Amino acid sequence: MRVLPSLRYLRPFVAMISAALPLAPTRWIPSTAGWFFATCSAALLTFSSLLGQGIDPRVLYETGFEAFEGYSTEKDLVGQNGWTSFGTAGNGVLTAGTPGFSGQAAYIGFMASASNDFFNIFRPVNLTPTGGDFPVVQFTVSFQIEDSTTNSPYFDDFRWSVYNTNDDRLFTLDFANEERLISYLLDDDKGFRATGFSFLNGEAYDLAVTLNYSRNLWSATINGAVLVNAAPITTRNAKLDLADIDAVWAIRTPGKPGDNFMIFDDYKITAQAVWTIPPVVEARGLLNGTQFLLRVLGEPGVIYALDATTDFVQWDEISRKVAQSPGGFAEFADPLVPGRAVRSYRARAIPPKP
Repeated sequence: MRVLPSLRYLRPFVAMISAALPLAPTRWIPSTAGWFFATCSAALLTFSSLLGQGIDPRVLYETGFEAFEGYSTEKDLVGQNGWTSFGTAGNGVLTAGTPGFSGQAAYIGFMASASNDFFNIFRPVNLTPTGGDFPVVQFTVSFQIEDSTTNSPYFDDFRWSVYNTNDDRLFTLDFANEERLISYLLDDDKGFRATGFSFLNGEAYDLAVTLNYSRNLWSATINGAVLVNAAPITTRNAKLDLADIDAVWAIRTPGKPGDNFMIFDDYKITAQAVWTIPPVVEARGLLNGTQFLLRVLGEPGVIYALDATTDFVQWDEISRKVAQSPGGFAEFADPLVPGRAVRSYRARAIPPKP
């Protein structure tokens, strides 16, 4: 089980790198001639997956819950600036100074009535993507989950759920506060699937969920690590559009909620006219001490090229491979050359021929 690192230490490093180095057209990752730091790979892979595509994304909704945007810390979040809810429970806007965040932030949880089992808060977007008009949508948010206290020693789940305009829940990412495990749920009635990751209470995380409506696929990363890759948005031919992306408090035992809660900030939904979800490059390690192994995570059936560079000016293509179906990943190996300068890698999706 992999525990995600805190962004409290990662964010300054990401900012330093992004200011010092030019961005590659897609995802990139560095390698030396024999060793690699996984923590660095997480930092270097946190850049927006829609950067460098040549088309500016269209912002569907964005907020930092700040006072200048009209948010009051004296009121519930629900009812402010178009935010609404399904059910009633604790929610609001926190004053500046929450560790791991800058400025004000929103929260869900802490207090609930005896009858509550689910509580959703959301801000409607109501987008109908089309094949040539913003088919790729990305949702990003920073969040952290605060644990229950001895005053209310129960543990609940906090979720991010995507809904269409028919009010169908398409899929969900679940953060179970009792086990500290991350899982996901599709609309196939097969229950939750483990991602293989866990989380820590009181630690800030950056989540990015990218949906390709034209290919009915979605992927999710957290702190740059891939949680879910190339999963179906719907398995039952539900309507492929976007009504809202909800913060959800799922109370494990109705009538016995914990006083745990989720803080979230920098909530943003964008759309972009690109044909595929940009790939992510992961370091896999060394093979027999002679080859550096990398995995490109993208969409099934898409051809990906892996490039390498030592100066971010000249890029050399190593090879091309088709991503597996299902799974949406391709494996690459780069031979190690003694004395060669540090190489960095990027992956490119090769568009299909007209």
